[in-house]
Amino acid sequence: MGHRGHGQRRIGTWYLLLMAAGLAGAVTLAWRFGLGAAATAAALLPTLAPAYLTWKAFQHDRAEAAAVDLPEAVDQVAQAVKRQWDAEARIRRVHDPSPLPVAWRAADAALFESWPLLGGLARSWPGGPPGDASRWPADTAGLAGADADIGDVFVHRVPTQRLVVLGEPGAGKSVLLIRLLQELLAQRPDGGLVPVLFSLASWDPVQQPLTAWLADQLRRSIPTLNVPPPPQRVGSGAVDLAQLLAEEWRILPLLDGFDELPPALHVLALDALNRALPPRHPVVVASRAAAYQAALTRPDVTVRLNGAAGIHLLPLTAAQAADYLLRDAGGPHGPAAHRWRTVIEQLGTDTPVDQALRTPLGLFLARTIYNPRPQTVPSVLPDPDELCDHGAFPTHSALVAHLFNAFIPAAYAHDAHPSRWSADQAHRAFVFLAHFLQTRRGGSPDLAWWELHLAVSARARRLALGLGAGLASGLVFGLLFSEPAGVATGFATSLVTGYTAWGRRPPTAPSTRLRWSAGMFARRLVSGLAAGIPLGLLLGLILGLIFHYVGALPTGLLIGLMVGLVLGLVGGLVTEKPDLATATGPAALLRSDRHTFRVSSLVGGLAFGLGFGMWAALATGLVAGFGWGLAVGLVVGPVMGLAGGIVAGLETAWSHFAVTSMYLVARREVPPDLMAFLADAHEHRGVLRQVGAVYQFRHIDLQRHLTTGSR
Repeated sequence: MGHRGHGQRRIGTWYLLLMAAGLAGAVTLAWRFGLGAAATAAALLPTLAPAYLTWKAFQHDRAEAAAVDLPEAVDQVAQAVKRQWDAEARIRRVHDPSPLPVAWRAADAALFESWPLLGGLARSWPGGPPGDASRWPADTAGLAGADADIGDVFVHRVPTQRLVVLGEPGAGKSVLLIRLLQELLAQRPDGGLVPVLFSLASWDPVQQPLTAWLADQLRRSIPTLNVPPPPQRVGSGAVDLAQLLAEEWRILPLLDGFDELPPALHVLALDALNRALPPRHPVVVASRAAAYQAALTRPDVTVRLNGAAGIHLLPLTAAQAADYLLRDAGGPHGPAAHRWRTVIEQLGTDTPVDQALRTPLGLFLARTIYNPRPQTVPSVLPDPDELCDHGAFPTHSALVAHLFNAFIPAAYAHDAHPSRWSADQAHRAFVFLAHFLQTRRGGSPDLAWWELHLAVSARARRLALGLGAGLASGLVFGLLFSEPAGVATGFATSLVTGYTAWGRRPPTAPSTRLRWSAGMFARRLVSGLAAGIPLGLLLGLILGLIFHYVGALPTGLLIGLMVGLVLGLVGGLVTEKPDLATATGPAALLRSDRHTFRVSSLVGGLAFGLGFGMWAALATGLVAGFGWGLAVGLVVGPVMGLAGGIVAGLETAWSHFAVTSMYLVARREVPPDLMAFLADAHEHRGVLRQVGAVYQFRHIDLQRHLTTGSR
């Protein structure tokens, strides 16, 4: 699919070059042999129809080459999801030193439909139950299990394959969903449903239907799905493959964080799920037990998730927690094992340290903070005995807050990979990013680099770009002319250009390449003429005042017409989203979008610079002579080339990200090279996790702790 598409693009490029060369040759021969305009036109006009038909045939072939086969696309999405979560399990050290044990029992029966009713519902669905009825347990007690049993429980023991996972904060719900996702992917047949893990925190069931929200989340985590649907599905109404997968229910949603929705939306979310889910379609919802119980025991209305069974995660036993800490410290007989003696003695005593360390989250934080790692300085390693200080940490919440506070310094000190950033720099950046997600992204856990511009006011962004363009343009004028008026004109012109250009709406997603759009060319041509003619007249007036020659206004009018033409040409180049063969990680998407920025800026800069320079030189030369024309062309060309490059580059998300990150670095909100910092926080520190193309904090409670902490 990808090779054919690239081949079609090469054919199109050669076709355009040959057509341009043929036209140029024909005109040259006509001039050389003295053919008149009528004879030349008569010779060229018959070529228009075959050229048009050839071009339309090429476009049709290109559309076919770009078409996506739906089953193939579904399998590619499954492969991408598998690679993502296999890598995430490795980075999270899920199997180092060993997977944390997770066990569960059947959840409170009052929160779910009766077991006989679930079996009857599954049998009544069109096509019968989704699983093998002979493997269903006799009652809900058969749902109990541990660790890798989760795949068998969901697929074979739950008649409807609809499951609610309940547990206390930090009990391991998210980790269990990852295990289930990997089990389902391992058992998935070709063309089967793709399990995808979603965080419900960003869903508003009142404003957005479930399938629309799922499609948005797919685009965010897997931007390669932002491609047209296959030709056989064009009439479905789906604008892209993400919407098609969501609306045709080719995905199996694993919905984490039901409790992260505002409490007022809990019942509405359950009702929206019931309305949206087709019969026989599986789903998993994870929630803190108290929040889910509160949603189902409201006095005014009761809504259950139709056809769902429930399990409740159990806390780790004292022996399991002790064994894990000692194994991570090198074994019960290792030299570091004695450091945990006092803590282990308090496990099982219902003290704050017992409550905190009998959850997977608490154990992860404790081992990161207190177990030595390569290149750790022993003298600065904190002593785990401090966790048993009931005076300092009288409650479970106080101790968990301490673990969160100590986690980031430990992550940047206890690692074999030396950090380029200090713990203070990292903490300041994470606090800023947590506040950004809370205040500008509605509490969403998804940190997308192409949305970071929302952290800065539009006025500040426009001013920053305008000043940058003004300084660069002023430098160009200063090198060409010594007059202060010329330097001031260049600065003012580019300041206004940059300030107004930044007012354009930033792209909603990154892109990978450019393509020509006739529709965009027509729209940009009209808007370019509407803005270019007044701007050209103003520029002509300024040039007349500076260079004192007659005919400045006609010159400005010609330049204004050129503005419209060049804006149309450059505006016809629009960005395309990545195809399914493109990598989906944040860094890979940023690199491809940055490459698109360079190409679009180069094309736009050359088009603006050469076009405006030549037209300004010609117009001025006709009025004021060759010398003045050359001088004006040398000034207008570079300046308008710079402006054109800026305008064309703003079609990419990277341009907005680059200016925003520089602004935030200047304010010391984030460190330099922000993407490298985020990648390091994910790959080496464990502070962030990666979900497709976006980052998330390791745990939503860490994000909330940083949000409520002091700036």
